[in-house]
Amino acid sequence: MHALTRQIVVVCFGTPSISGDSLGPEVGSLLREDERFPAYVYGTLDRPITGRNMSEWISFVEEAHRDALFVAVDACLGDRRNLGKISVRSDGVCPAAVGGRKKRFGDVGIIAVVGDKTKDALSELMQVNAVYVSELALKVSDMIKAAVSSLDSPAVVF
Repeated sequence: MHALTRQIVVVCFGTPSISGDSLGPEVGSLLREDERFPAYVYGTLDRPITGRNMSEWISFVEEAHRDALFVAVDACLGDRRNLGKISVRSDGVCPAAVGGRKKRFGDVGIIAVVGDKTKDALSELMQVNAVYVSELALKVSDMIKAAVSSLDSPAVVF
């Protein structure tokens, strides 16, 4: 067991209005629903963090949780052979990469490949099976819960 002295904040990016981009908000909602999950969670189905409000949310989260460990969650497009693959990165995520923005966020990034990057990004994200994304979201949320529960964390439920 590793002791963690920093608060954990999970920030989930995406919009529930596009099936392939709903992974983040679904993960956020699953984590929020677990009353025992000992971390702050932002970006849920009812309060998503999207390309339109992302700058404001990131500023708020960074200000409200100055010394926290930021875990960022997002869907991505990738090689067809990697569909369903979940990756953990040590440099966060690029939450608006589909829109051409490349600014990274997070100390830890969790991305799940939901579609093929060789096609038009928006139409690919719109055609992803919603049930498939929900199954991936459950795997990602379980993975985060397991990782966080293995830490001796002083984080607080928000």
